[in-house]
Amino acid sequence: MRRLAAAAALVLVFAATWFALDRSERRPRWAVVEAPAAAAVGGAFEVRVRLGRSVGPTMVDCTLHRANAERRGWGFLASSGPARPAAGGGAYTFEFTVPAKADTAFVFALVYLSPTGEWPDATRAVATAFVPVGTESGPLRRLALHHYPTAAQAAARRGPAGAAPRRPASRPSPWAHSVLAALLLAASFWALRAARNARDSARGPKSEKRLWLALAAVLAASAVVEVSGLAGELASAGRQLAGRARLYEHRRPFQKTIMAAAAAGSLGLFFLFLRAARRPAARRGLLWAGIGVADYLVVSFAGVLSFHAVDAFRELAWHGLAPFDVLRGAGAAVALAAAWLSAGRADSSAAT
Repeated sequence: MRRLAAAAALVLVFAATWFALDRSERRPRWAVVEAPAAAAVGGAFEVRVRLGRSVGPTMVDCTLHRANAERRGWGFLASSGPARPAAGGGAYTFEFTVPAKADTAFVFALVYLSPTGEWPDATRAVATAFVPVGTESGPLRRLALHHYPTAAQAAARRGPAGAAPRRPASRPSPWAHSVLAALLLAASFWALRAARNARDSARGPKSEKRLWLALAAVLAASAVVEVSGLAGELASAGRQLAGRARLYEHRRPFQKTIMAAAAAGSLGLFFLFLRAARRPAARRGLLWAGIGVADYLVVSFAGVLSFHAVDAFRELAWHGLAPFDVLRGAGAAVALAAAWLSAGRADSSAAT
């Protein structure tokens, strides 16, 4: 029954994490857009828009835009003609001819609603996922949608002309990486001391020494990654590789699966920790150090995945103190305290 309850808890955590991440995307639900899987320069590009029942009488329009290979350098490409009268439940087709223009690696459609049909009066807008430009167009498929700021929303963000500049939002302190690296290096040093004392102690099993050495190596490598910026470079390289392989637009299900599995795996490790800690000869210091390292690695890994909900959480800060870095620092601090206490106890045992 305990194993069954633990398995049910793991499944529940996985499903709850997936659901929370899926809801955090806040995808537009007032429209469904279909377009070819690829666009061909000089060829036809058809965009089909179906409006949800919640949309009242209005006008709908669609324009085609471009992006370069880095998914930047956006620009206007083509118009499908004047806006059309629309209402909830209606389906509308927009035809484009993809023009030849420099630095056009992707195209995307911009769909908006406006009572007058003009962009300055738009009330809602969505942009589709990027569609790669190739030699020929592909079959129609449903595209992911993203909220796009209307002209009024963009003006509200900029603020009125002549108004006092907005106070910049608090950003995570750049010193967080240095502080984390210092904690990790200190934890690595005390883990080495604990490994040495486990080796020197007649009661210390060889497996404990190897585990402390492994933790020390992981902690030291993590400190190097913190100060070198290697994690950001690897994440950027991964995004570029996914873009070249045409996988970038399909990354979100993969990211949600990995993050949900990490959450469930963390709970599983905690269950194992509780089980091992109840044993009479349990090395609780080693267990606590492992829990601290696991907390640091799991939270850091979630940040590297660059899921947009996690990115938003990473940007939160209060006077430069980011909760994301606090969680990682808590893991490093737990590992440091556990290694220091374990090394100190071993020193006392060796002295007596």
